[in-house]
Amino acid sequence: MMTRYASQATTRWIINAILLSLCIGLPMQARSEGTLEKIRRTNAVVIAYLNGTTPFAFLGDDKQVTGYTIELCRNIAEGLRKELKLPRMQVQFLEVDTVTRFIALDQGKADLECSTSTNNAERRKIAAFTVPHFFAAVRMLVKKDSGIRNWEDLRDRTVVVPRNTPMVKLLEQRSKIRSLNIRIVEVAYNGDAFDSVEKGKADAFVMEDVLLRRYLLSAPQAENYQVVGEALSLEPYGIMMRKGDPEFKRFVDLQMVRIVRSGEIYRIYDRWFVQPISAKVPSMNMPMGFILRDTLRYPTDKVGDD
Repeated sequence: MMTRYASQATTRWIINAILLSLCIGLPMQARSEGTLEKIRRTNAVVIAYLNGTTPFAFLGDDKQVTGYTIELCRNIAEGLRKELKLPRMQVQFLEVDTVTRFIALDQGKADLECSTSTNNAERRKIAAFTVPHFFAAVRMLVKKDSGIRNWEDLRDRTVVVPRNTPMVKLLEQRSKIRSLNIRIVEVAYNGDAFDSVEKGKADAFVMEDVLLRRYLLSAPQAENYQVVGEALSLEPYGIMMRKGDPEFKRFVDLQMVRIVRSGEIYRIYDRWFVQPISAKVPSMNMPMGFILRDTLRYPTDKVGDD
């Protein structure tokens, strides 16, 4: 496990390095070639993804990358194939983690990041986002016999979160305001966080509720856990792209608007949140909420944070 201080230092280094490369115009990898030019040259679109973020991005029973965000990105790629007149264009996948996803985009190793990335002010310094495709509330997963029902119950407790996510700042603010003395531990992957609660190393796993609920669907002895707490914040998920490439971003935005205006996004959403995910994983039973539905009436990449 990684302490929050070590992880924050790593995150700051990454952000500062990418910002410096943007400012001086000499990135970690040459920026002379735009993303559309790269796609034409390589005849491929590279999609980065966080594996295990069911139902957004994960490996299916056939070992193929699939999920809600992945299906949206495949639709974008299909639009690129037609618009760029590249009938043999391939769709390739690159697995990343919560830190390397930004590096992969900045270095041109990936063209799109398609998982569960929150569009917020800090991240917009180093990456670009298209229209939000989901809004999640931050809550916590605990054992039913833990006695934890809301945030005040975390006083002097240990909480685990995936590293380089907005949850650290949210918890620190809540802990300071309410004098809760919460001990925050960061780990590399969502599965590591759940394991910490399962093995008694942490009292709560804090993350977006939609990602926590997947453990109630498929985890062994899932009946021993529950998702609790008032919503700590609302997280808009967006597909990420490299910052500083307005031509490619405009192209992706147009494809997302096409998917929304055609109604395709509603069919894709129902496929992953209303219908059973697979023969082994039941339905999330999460019809589209009014916030996302209202946002899609007038699709925009603008979100209401500082």
